Amino acid sequence: MSLVEEKDIGALSSFFRGKIGHRRAAFLMKILTIDRLNRVYDKSSHHTGTDFSGRFLSDIGIKYIVGNADRLNQLPEGAFITVSNHPYGGIDGLMLIDLIARMRPDFRVMVNKTLLMVKTLRDNFISVTSLDNEHESLDRASLRGIRDTVSHLRNGHPVGFFPSGAISDFSMKDMCIRDRPWQPGILHLIHSARVPVLPVRFFDRNSLFFYILGLINWRVRLLRLPYEVFNKRGQEPRIGIGNIITVEEQERLGSPRALGEFLRKSVYEMPAPVCTY
Repeated sequence: MSLVEEKDIGALSSFFRGKIGHRRAAFLMKILTIDRLNRVYDKSSHHTGTDFSGRFLSDIGIKYIVGNADRLNQLPEGAFITVSNHPYGGIDGLMLIDLIARMRPDFRVMVNKTLLMVKTLRDNFISVTSLDNEHESLDRASLRGIRDTVSHLRNGHPVGFFPSGAISDFSMKDMCIRDRPWQPGILHLIHSARVPVLPVRFFDRNSLFFYILGLINWRVRLLRLPYEVFNKRGQEPRIGIGNIITVEEQERLGSPRALGEFLRKSVYEMPAPVCTY
């Protein structure tokens, strides 16, 4: 089973369609290491959920480190929400599922349509498009995704959010890599859910070159993502687990905006982990 096929590349441009176009697509996939990603994916594609995530991460040589892992033993029995920064743009979602779904197999993560290409994890995903503004119109698929998210929480199940809705950017002003502003639509959803929230931070990042490409064009940066999966081989990405933020604490903050500022601070001011999970 392949993660990305020639026909998927062909859907992007007529230049990659037809017999000759498919050859071009195959060459592009080799240059971008997509073919290598397909081989690793195929090796574990008969597994799903954490069976898949664990095998996939092992096959690409990633063993992550978790700080305050004991807090995972204190997860609420019913519904709760995780909020995380989004420095990797894909592999962080995989690690989040691998980490939380081992404790709660009913854990699902809100993702964009791109990550739905990982068919082996579709039962762990809820798909929506980016919610940049709480007043913007939503397509039918996104409305269904939001309804599914609310229903999943109401039925006592946990949901994970990357509130930025996009990969972290390099800020020329601050000279650091940070999430863009967290989406008001997501913050309103979290505020109205009235369930405990668990901050989760990914301390590491993609290569600096990846973020520099983002200053040129986000589509150019996207082409670099497969390579960014493999350049982490042998590394130990660090993940931090914060303190559960209770419903009572959230109510004291008042507005979705104030809650969002507090949650973001809880993620980014988390101390780096020093223990292995």
